[in-house]
Amino acid sequence: MAARASRVFLAKALVSLLLLAVLFWRVDRAAFLRSLQTLPAGVFLGGVALYFLGYLISTVRWRLLLEAEGIHLPLTRLTLVYFQGAFFNLFLPTLIGGDLVRGLSIYRLTEGHPASLASILVDRLTGFAALMGIALVALAAAPEIRDAQVTGLVLAAAAALLLLVAILASARFKRAATGLLRLVRLGRFEAKLEGLVDAVQRYRSHRRSLVQALAYSVLLQGLIIVTYALVGRGMGLGVPVGSFFLYVPLITLVAMLPVSVAGLGVREGSVVYFFGRLGVDPAAALSMSLVWFSLTVVVCGAGGLAFLADSRAAKRRED
Repeated sequence: MAARASRVFLAKALVSLLLLAVLFWRVDRAAFLRSLQTLPAGVFLGGVALYFLGYLISTVRWRLLLEAEGIHLPLTRLTLVYFQGAFFNLFLPTLIGGDLVRGLSIYRLTEGHPASLASILVDRLTGFAALMGIALVALAAAPEIRDAQVTGLVLAAAAALLLLVAILASARFKRAATGLLRLVRLGRFEAKLEGLVDAVQRYRSHRRSLVQALAYSVLLQGLIIVTYALVGRGMGLGVPVGSFFLYVPLITLVAMLPVSVAGLGVREGSVVYFFGRLGVDPAAALSMSLVWFSLTVVVCGAGGLAFLADSRAAKRRED
């Protein structure tokens, strides 16, 4: 199992490297360096601060969803767990790979409470819903930057989200999922899966918490988009702010495809493509995307420190 996981990681790391190599081969590397040099240090530090704030908002949102199911944990503890998950996002195949690490941690902290894992799924779904809501509003408010292709992508992603929510809320979903487990001879996990599905579906009765979580998600996604726009403005790209509210949600969704490590390469190609439609030079678009990724590395590095501190504390307790 470990050997297979290593091979998958290496394959996806290779995809990231190949995509980046193609992008660097096609852009003007001198223009790329000039674009990086135009970014003021204050803008970069401001982006780091906004990124940290976004993670704190994410943790508050997650805590809200946990408390709706009667799980009460200190905010400081949840913040450490969230940052640890963010750190592993840098190494696991997609942008949601860190959710697996976060899920294991919270599952242990709650001694296997089904809602601990359900809260992460609902947490992620509210984030997707906020992304799609922002993109739809931007689509309607900025006719000068939309076209049939972009409109089709946004509407297709929104429809897929609605379909996923409908499936998860359906009573048939649990029966189908447990039937699949039996088919692949994993029926021993049936009780745990049923508990998880029941917990997810119980969130339908926590309407106030869902509305609050969605509000936090809109705030969070808006903050992420503003950070992108801040970097773009700092580099002098000169594109409408509305374009960030339309394109960043699409770029985020594309980066979640499980073909690369942390979306690296896939995200950069998406940024070059979408902002290239507005006349942004590919070198400048690539530099903006890599600056964004560097913000991720800086902030997620704090999660690595939290993971090391947590591991040492656990080792001392065992001793």
